[in-house]
Amino acid sequence: MKIQLDTLAYMNRLRHISPAQKLWFGFGLLCFVLLAHTSVHVTVLVWMSVWIIGYAGISARAYAGMMGAVALFLLFGLPPLVLEISSFPPGEPMLFQFSIVSWHVYASEEGVKAAGVLLFRSLASVSCLYFILLTVPFTEMLAILRRIGIPSLVTDLLLVMYRFIFVFLETVEQLWIAQQARGGGHGFKWKMRNAGWLVTRLFTRTMQRYQQLSIGLTARGFDGELRVISVGTFSISKRYAFESVIGFIGLVLLEWWMRR
Repeated sequence: MKIQLDTLAYMNRLRHISPAQKLWFGFGLLCFVLLAHTSVHVTVLVWMSVWIIGYAGISARAYAGMMGAVALFLLFGLPPLVLEISSFPPGEPMLFQFSIVSWHVYASEEGVKAAGVLLFRSLASVSCLYFILLTVPFTEMLAILRRIGIPSLVTDLLLVMYRFIFVFLETVEQLWIAQQARGGGHGFKWKMRNAGWLVTRLFTRTMQRYQQLSIGLTARGFDGELRVISVGTFSISKRYAFESVIGFIGLVLLEWWMRR
């Protein structure tokens, strides 16, 4: 599934809201999530989904696909946190355990709890980042970073890296289609061979695109700074500001109640 973040960021229903207002809201909530309990994580995940799908008008299918990809990645990384292997029998209550020769494989309640906290904290954090990416175009983020004093060298590197993410994905898609059109090959041996060919061609094609970008910048009189222009007219929404403040206060009260 190919999702154009820039297209969604430019066409969402919160487009007229000041980018600074949305950035402060998203990053502030992200910082709070990193210090909060699991109940707050779940609440933030639901609340951000309401903002993204309900207020910004992002397709529920597209958002579910993006969150599903992140959740799948996290689920593959959780087993090492849940499962423990030891040559000594566990001395605490276990959810399940079995033995292989002289080794004991088990899952403790603490391990499952830690994995659950990590999962929901990560999903809540990603939802905050998605709110920013899906409602604020990247060039406007860079303009705000420059206004607060971030060096132009850093913002230029961010812009080039962001651009090359899509160049990389586009190149992978083109090479994969070309490979399948030539027969692709079946079986594990052929798949490994095709994967090696794909990686080799991907590196070569990406370097070619980089050289084309360098030549294009030089031809346009690049003087060491990438200049982006924002032509949009933005306003600060009192309604959304009020809702965000009230919601944040509610989250703080929920976290205070959880710490009692």
